[in-house]
Amino acid sequence: MDTIQLADIRIGTPGITPGEGANLYENSVVALHNSGHPSPVTLRMEGLRTEPFSLAWDDNFDDQMRRTYADEQSVTERAAVAVSVMLALRTTAYTVIERSRRGTGFDYMLGDSDDPLFMPKARLEVSGIMRETDGNTLANRFQQKATQTDRSDATRLPAYVSVVEFSTPKAKFDIKQ
Repeated sequence: MDTIQLADIRIGTPGITPGEGANLYENSVVALHNSGHPSPVTLRMEGLRTEPFSLAWDDNFDDQMRRTYADEQSVTERAAVAVSVMLALRTTAYTVIERSRRGTGFDYMLGDSDDPLFMPKARLEVSGIMRETDGNTLANRFQQKATQTDRSDATRLPAYVSVVEFSTPKAKFDIKQ
């Protein structure tokens, strides 16, 4: 099973600074810790890849992290970004080159890491669920987020959608059809 070292996001990408990467990493540690998972844990996959990943992180959760990241909704969103960025790096040929503005229908612009001009090649929309409920499932959220990207379809760039659920954990990472 392939392993994703979540700490690698602390390096950053052309569109995520190392400081932001460290923050995303800490949120992912808190979300996985709050869900009761040890490192490593198996991340079940749907979409472009169906083989699971092993998610691994440093076991550095402490009381200060608990106090810093007490807002579960924010932790879930930010942790989903951390996992989704790592999935994009492992599942596509792209890296994150830019954060999009609010209202565009997607979260990040993807492109080639070796392109000095960082020309956009695809869009990435991210969502997180701490634990599924009857009306809030991975499949339902994926469809909502895929529809949300419709507002930026004029770019003619493919849209990847990533939804991460932490209590299992599992993710659906796929290209919008």
